[in-house]
Amino acid sequence: MYYGGMSEKDELAEYQTRVIMTILHIMGNLRHSGMDMLSEVELSYPQILVLYALLERGTCTIGDLSRHLKISQGVISRTVDRLLEKGMVERERDSGDRRVVKVTLSGEGSGHATRMITYHAEKFGGHFGKVSKKDRDAFLEMLQQIDRALEEEA
Repeated sequence: MYYGGMSEKDELAEYQTRVIMTILHIMGNLRHSGMDMLSEVELSYPQILVLYALLERGTCTIGDLSRHLKISQGVISRTVDRLLEKGMVERERDSGDRRVVKVTLSGEGSGHATRMITYHAEKFGGHFGKVSKKDRDAFLEMLQQIDRALEEEA
């Protein structure tokens, strides 16, 4: 089947590229829009991801964070070290296995992550409020289907 002189395969490839680029652009806008909040504490993007993961999941090991964020354990470990220096996380060795390091948000880290996620939710909320519930539900379902498929492949 052809769409405006383009094969269905070419149309799908163009669509996929546009979706991926739009998602990356949205992520960049989210990161940039929170920069004014970051002025109180300078955080890198991986540090923000770790804070959000700990806010979502609670106490995690370095391995848990690595798997969840799909970032190497070495990078996660260095990121946690930087967050520890900034007072955003606390680190504790497992009493049963000293090789295992558990990471949790500090009070300051939890407060900062909560303020940032609330800020982003409010920023998104105004835009999502302009879209029908049916379209929002369809959009979320599509994102979740893609996420599940990518998880299964990983």
